[in-house]
Amino acid sequence: MEKNELYEEAKRLLEICRKLGAEHAQVMISGLYNVGTRFGENHITQNVGRKRLNIQIRTQLGQKIGNYAGSKLGENAEQELQNTMTLTKLSADDVEFPGFLQEQPRYPEMTDRYAEVEPEELSAVIGQIVETARGVDSRLETVAGNLNWMSNRTWLLNTHGLEAYNESSTLSGVINVAARENGESRSTLNYGSGSLATLPAEQKAREVAETAVRGLHPKEIDAGKYETILMPGAATALMNFVAFGSSSQGLVNHSSFLKDKLGEQIMDPRISIKDDTLNPDHLAARRFDSDGVPTPEITYIDNGVLKDYAYNLRNAKKLGVDSNGRNFTGFQGEMPMFFSPHVTTGSKDLDTIISEVDDGVVITNLFYNNFVNAPEGLCTGLTRDGLFRIEKGEITHSLKNMRWTDSILSIFGSAEPARDATQVKGFFFGSAITPPIRTDSFNFSSKGKH
Repeated sequence: MEKNELYEEAKRLLEICRKLGAEHAQVMISGLYNVGTRFGENHITQNVGRKRLNIQIRTQLGQKIGNYAGSKLGENAEQELQNTMTLTKLSADDVEFPGFLQEQPRYPEMTDRYAEVEPEELSAVIGQIVETARGVDSRLETVAGNLNWMSNRTWLLNTHGLEAYNESSTLSGVINVAARENGESRSTLNYGSGSLATLPAEQKAREVAETAVRGLHPKEIDAGKYETILMPGAATALMNFVAFGSSSQGLVNHSSFLKDKLGEQIMDPRISIKDDTLNPDHLAARRFDSDGVPTPEITYIDNGVLKDYAYNLRNAKKLGVDSNGRNFTGFQGEMPMFFSPHVTTGSKDLDTIISEVDDGVVITNLFYNNFVNAPEGLCTGLTRDGLFRIEKGEITHSLKNMRWTDSILSIFGSAEPARDATQVKGFFFGSAITPPIRTDSFNFSSKGKH
């Protein structure tokens, strides 16, 4: 649906909710259009185009709250919403419901970030990726991955008269490269951008290919603590833990390792992180959250000091503060989160930082990451697709994968960001813009098998 069609549909659904007896209601309707191309074994294997609606409706009857989530209502809207109202009447009172916004906020300005992309343009970029990656070294056998363009037009309306609109388009992709010489080495890279003009596809293809070749013939390393360079993919994986820790959800359920640390030094003073919501090139840029609250840019870690948590209306009411517009409503319900972290950069390039490490490692990617003890910030996971030894300021050889177990606060307690940042697609719809980060200590708890 186009902008005006979505608006009229949102108004129609609000009117049906009122007709069925809702005291108040809120509708968020998104028109999504996705064009995606998959490639494997050095050639395109699948092209997909998909248009769909995402509809989220909340109805209020006193302190009883109902929810509808789906992709289509159409002619059956009244019957479907009647079912929602029936369930609303049967539900228990939600005494913590904060209500819908009753005034029209002033939303921040954001540069237009909508640009059409044709399937042929995606195919051309993939051709460049494959050609660039395979041209790095004769030992590179296969290049695979995907590239997706997604457009999103969203209206949010409620019965108090609030109206909010956001329009965006983004590009994101994965490149996976395999090199072979008496064994196989793979490297994977997630990347994204707001437009084709700023998409660093060839640069990323070259990087991931070089990593795959360098990963051939891995050696073992002993478990223990090492000075470590976290490449952007690995740094983003760890920033996900920081995002969960700074969510107000962890404050209300007492699960956050950052609870009661507001105003404290939790990271190296060289680390600052802002939620880059209004950057038009950021994958998760937006002007308002799923509560309709404006989403201004927020620096939540400033020179290593924790300055703010991510709030939605519900948690803000519980904690006696104002919402800062960080709510996301999805398949797991509501979750306030900083979805657009942008880590400050340093003054040294990557080669310089590596040259200053006498005995350490480089981690390209981490996966199977999870909390071991969330309130303590103790986490674990595995390395993948590129682990390397640094000796006397030079990368000397690749390493077999390792399991890591460490405290997030310890990892970033003494850490230095490099100069050049890149955007890495993260969890849900979010992403992070982060440079490589050197940390004084990163704990490998056990050896991997390959």
